[in-house]
Amino acid sequence: MKLTLFLVIGLIFAIVILGLASLQRDVLVLAIPLIVYLFAAIAQRPDELNLKVTREVSPDYAPQGTPITVRLTVLNQGAAIDELTIQDILPDGVRKLDGKSSATGYLESQGIIELEYTIEAIRGEYRAYETHVYARDFLNFFETPHIYRTSPRLLIHPRYPKLNRIKIRPPQTRGFAGPISARQGGTGIDFWTVREYQSGDPQRQINWKLAARSDHELFTNIFEQERVADVGIILDSRERVNVVTDQGSLFEFGVRAAASLAENFLDDGNRVSLLIYGSGLGRVFPGYGRFQRERILKALSRARPEVNFALETLTNLPTRFFPVKSQIVLISPLIPEDIPVVALMRSHGYSVIVISPDPISYEAGIDGDFSSQAYRIAYAERDLMLRQIRYTGAQVINWRVDQPLEMAIGVALSRQPAALHNIRGGKP
Repeated sequence: MKLTLFLVIGLIFAIVILGLASLQRDVLVLAIPLIVYLFAAIAQRPDELNLKVTREVSPDYAPQGTPITVRLTVLNQGAAIDELTIQDILPDGVRKLDGKSSATGYLESQGIIELEYTIEAIRGEYRAYETHVYARDFLNFFETPHIYRTSPRLLIHPRYPKLNRIKIRPPQTRGFAGPISARQGGTGIDFWTVREYQSGDPQRQINWKLAARSDHELFTNIFEQERVADVGIILDSRERVNVVTDQGSLFEFGVRAAASLAENFLDDGNRVSLLIYGSGLGRVFPGYGRFQRERILKALSRARPEVNFALETLTNLPTRFFPVKSQIVLISPLIPEDIPVVALMRSHGYSVIVISPDPISYEAGIDGDFSSQAYRIAYAERDLMLRQIRYTGAQVINWRVDQPLEMAIGVALSRQPAALHNIRGGKP
């Protein structure tokens, strides 16, 4: 019941008491219209609501920043309602762009109210929606509130930059043609070695310059085979390594990097898998092509940095989830306790690339204070940690997220020995 109802009841009692006290009939007559209105409102007060609320979200799977259309339909399966107010409540992370998300009006029995509006959402999965409904009588004396919950799925995957082709050199490749040099002679475009001519060798592969220096022998050029490989991407989702500022979360940059790398490796024909480590163990098993890309993007859409005391360090990282002698790409801000784990992966025969979003510069970027003593000490500690990881034989890229990942990869490779160049065409 609303305050106006108590005011009307109070006014009726005041008039009646005043009339009885003054013994004047005319004063009592003044209360009759108010009593009639009161009983009319009681007779017309809303019954128990019997509404059917349905929601359609289109599209239900899209990249971040895409306009999403929401259609809300409210069907009255009960008695007529004098006044019905509908307010559609948006989940956190969703913003309305255009249209109507609320309405007020009379709703007859079997009547329908439809709302349509456009939203955009940040990366994530949305399944819980609330619609607040308020039914009132024609005098606005009585109000019946109710909350309806609907759960259509909306999955928003990250927008990510497209990278130029990244070449890797894992210790072992798979038996299918691809872009990765396999360290074996066969068909390819890069020269590998020379052997004596054998019957059946194509004439275009004969090394005529070497044959000219021999009296009776011919020699054949052998090229290095090119194949595909197994690539495992590990995304660190531990809350303890994440940095949150007014500008956003460092974890989001890691998610976008994982999506970019996954698409890049899949476009080259590699078999790619994903492990999200920290809040749990989110896995996407190895696969190829467009469908594998969609599986990885959906897993990245759901990824969240959370606290899991069992996974506070990388010690429990299930590296055996990835095929032996495959390429592993670890995306993590890193902490000193992670150094032995990277060394262990190298000792197991994996080729490791570490892409580390820089938490020091990201946090210092709030006020731009890069000259303070605290920043210099923190940066020196991080630089020492990255050097120790490089000594294990892993490829390390320190990524300041205010720069494109493409640029970070190029700068990192130009400063490291050629023996460690296992991406962007580098060869051991």
